[in-house]
Amino acid sequence: MTLPSGLHHSSALATPAREIELVMAVLWFLVTFTVFPHDELILYPLALYFTYALYRDRRATIPILADCWPLLLLPAWAILTSPLAVIPQTAFRSGVQMAMTMLISVLFVAWMSPRRIVLTAFFATGLCGVLSLFITSYHSGAMTGIFAHKNMLGAKMLLLWAAALCIAFDPWIRIWLRAVALGFAALALFLILASQSATALVLASVTIALVGGFAFFAGGGQRTPADRLAGAFITLGVLAFLIPLLPVGQVSLLDYLLENLGKSRTLTGRTELWAYAEDVIRQRPLIGHGSGGFWRYQENDLVRQIFAEFHKSPNQVFSFHSSFYEIAVHFGLIGLVFAIVTIVWAGVRLVGQLVQRGGLPFIFFLTIASIELIRAFVESELMRPFVLAHMLIWMGSCFLSKHRSMHGDRRKRRHPYETGAGAGAGV
Repeated sequence: MTLPSGLHHSSALATPAREIELVMAVLWFLVTFTVFPHDELILYPLALYFTYALYRDRRATIPILADCWPLLLLPAWAILTSPLAVIPQTAFRSGVQMAMTMLISVLFVAWMSPRRIVLTAFFATGLCGVLSLFITSYHSGAMTGIFAHKNMLGAKMLLLWAAALCIAFDPWIRIWLRAVALGFAALALFLILASQSATALVLASVTIALVGGFAFFAGGGQRTPADRLAGAFITLGVLAFLIPLLPVGQVSLLDYLLENLGKSRTLTGRTELWAYAEDVIRQRPLIGHGSGGFWRYQENDLVRQIFAEFHKSPNQVFSFHSSFYEIAVHFGLIGLVFAIVTIVWAGVRLVGQLVQRGGLPFIFFLTIASIELIRAFVESELMRPFVLAHMLIWMGSCFLSKHRSMHGDRRKRRHPYETGAGAGAGV
């Protein structure tokens, strides 16, 4: 039986994944969450298959992608400027990987609902949490889990912590699964404490505040009272302005927090590192060095100087510990503008969806975006390809396009006189 064209189009906009593809999605979430030997043997074949699936399901993916074009700004810039990069092949490959990251995010949105994506992230990160409990090592008394160092364990468990909390308190999820999620939330908190990462512990507290705050002020979507939403924005603005200025004893609140976290005003030398980054940016301010073009120990005297100053060995991987400086160094100030536009675009969409639709899944996406934005100021991971936490941000922002497409299609089918065919038929 042939479906009417409008109904067929509507179903295409919500193309469900096959069961084996859902398993592949969990595997993808796993390999983009942690690094292990020879993970590229899983990562790249999956990336190729998902790219094919994006084309195969193009009736569902292309409308979403067309409405989410800002996601491709930085990848397109990286690809276009790769011939001018210090290492063109590496720069081109990185640009293609960034583009694939965005495209696969769109595919998952076409395949799954927001709640299913949260559950998939929960399963993948929960498995890593269990493995970190039984397969671990210690460094200066701190647990590292299956990750390279203790700070990475703390940072990674923040994602499990947020997913578990949002599932545990989601009334639309079965009670037994909510109970399991509560147990995994306890596991995530234990691992964060065991990592002895003060930054991760602070961000875990921030996560609770964000989930609770979003749930109270906007968790009901359009059902949330307008005065509550207005109070949320006013409170946020006042706190953002006053908190850094509030004195605690003889010092500012910022200095007090840094002191209790064991951090100096230089953020463990980051401000000196950022001064180096500013000098490097001046060398190629518009297009940058290209991905992989700066951190070359053997070829770059400045890199050797930085490594010596920060007590790094030649075989270690290092960065400027700021996503914004790192992006500007490798993709220039134009690339930095593209990245900021993408981040702001995604943030506005995430806030808008939470205010309009509400629900714990959108609270989860906005919470992850908030945490990753905070980390972006002191870590260099934002906009890197194949990083699960960032893909979740892009997925969350793409659901607005999927919702618009499906809602618009249903409206056309309910009111055929609004379409050209309907008008002609009525004459």
